[in-house]
Amino acid sequence: MSKIGDIKKCHFIGVGGISMSALAKLMLLQGKKVTGSDLVYSKEMESLIEWGMDVWVGHDPQKIADRELIVYSAAVPEDDPELVYARENGIPAVVRHHFLGELAKDFNKVIAVSGTHGKTTTTGMLACIFEFAEQTFTAHLGGNIQGRGNLISKGYDYFITEACEYKKSMLSLDADIAIVLNVESDHPDTYGNEEELYEAFEKFIAKAVVAKGKAVINRDCHYYRMLKNTYENLLTYGIGETADVKAENINEYKNGYYEFLITFKREPIIQIKLSIPGHHNVYNALAAYSTAMLCGLKDQQIKKGIENFGGIERRFEIKGTVNKASVIIDYAHHPTEIKAAIATAKSLRPRRILTVFQPHTYSRTKQLYKDFLKCFEGSNKLYIFKEYSARETQDMGLTANELYKGLRATRGQCQYFNDIITLARAVSAEANEGDIILVLGAGDVALLGDLLVNKN
Repeated sequence: MSKIGDIKKCHFIGVGGISMSALAKLMLLQGKKVTGSDLVYSKEMESLIEWGMDVWVGHDPQKIADRELIVYSAAVPEDDPELVYARENGIPAVVRHHFLGELAKDFNKVIAVSGTHGKTTTTGMLACIFEFAEQTFTAHLGGNIQGRGNLISKGYDYFITEACEYKKSMLSLDADIAIVLNVESDHPDTYGNEEELYEAFEKFIAKAVVAKGKAVINRDCHYYRMLKNTYENLLTYGIGETADVKAENINEYKNGYYEFLITFKREPIIQIKLSIPGHHNVYNALAAYSTAMLCGLKDQQIKKGIENFGGIERRFEIKGTVNKASVIIDYAHHPTEIKAAIATAKSLRPRRILTVFQPHTYSRTKQLYKDFLKCFEGSNKLYIFKEYSARETQDMGLTANELYKGLRATRGQCQYFNDIITLARAVSAEANEGDIILVLGAGDVALLGDLLVNKN
């Protein structure tokens, strides 16, 4: 059991973050007195107010004087006034991922979903499966399931959570089932090279397996071939011939949407028909099936959960239309994710694809610069919006304007904007019937979707 049960009053710094807000809600459900703060107001803070939580924008150290625990996001700087006040006054302060790891001890079994891409979608699929199977579980997500939010709390048998690699956060979890969807460089401020990245994920797997847990891993990803050790309790999935759980007879049953047969050890199991578009979601569904199978859920329960999963907000979310063009927003901020989003948009057979992209962090833009120059090839027009710096300063890498200059030199058909209103006007003026406007990025560029749709 964790030590959190004894805490009656806690405060979250950076509570507007999607993961932080879910943890704050879980504390509220446990009867704690919870407060929270962040630098800017957000929909997540609005949601917390609806839950009855006291939240505020900015810093107010005096309001946390009676707190017994402070939880802070890894993005919170060391000189944050509330964090400084807590340390100076002897109030225990713990970073989010350590708090998550401690909290997970209150559950009978922990399912931790890791990987560079697809964590939120796969976690959402698992939540849907477990809900349809009438299991007692809690799901903690880094995004909002359509119409459900970022926390589903139905008991303490299973804790289904995302396990992020940023700051090696996933190593704080003691997982009974450790899932690795894929591994690519995405956090240059955490990992100096690929070897360090791979080593962290191998520790994540080993930690589960050595403790007599299990691991689920994508057999088709390069990382699998780089594993240094052999693990007994490891289940693989994929499309390649040697995967334990495999998708066969993959068919695009309508533009952008796929159905396929799942086999286990070459034996046919169930037919799946996805309700969300994108070939990459075949892999996410295989990971979800493999995990649910290990938990002893029945095939038809798993099938029902996967097929009824309607997606995550900001994961290829169709917001509406402007000038009869479809507006779709997606969290994609890595070249691999961008290519997948554009490929999915292309599979819907639009007249044109107008892509808006906001780079996320200077260091990522610098490290993956060459890949960014090549990942927009499926777009007919490209708009670059000013970077979302998040926790970084400009001296740590490249700006959005520098990326724009490189893209303009290599492809043309590219414009740069540092004002979202001007950007919205330019995109809506260009859009016509049959086009897809694809808004990509993990920052505040998502506001563009609302601006465009509300223009009608």
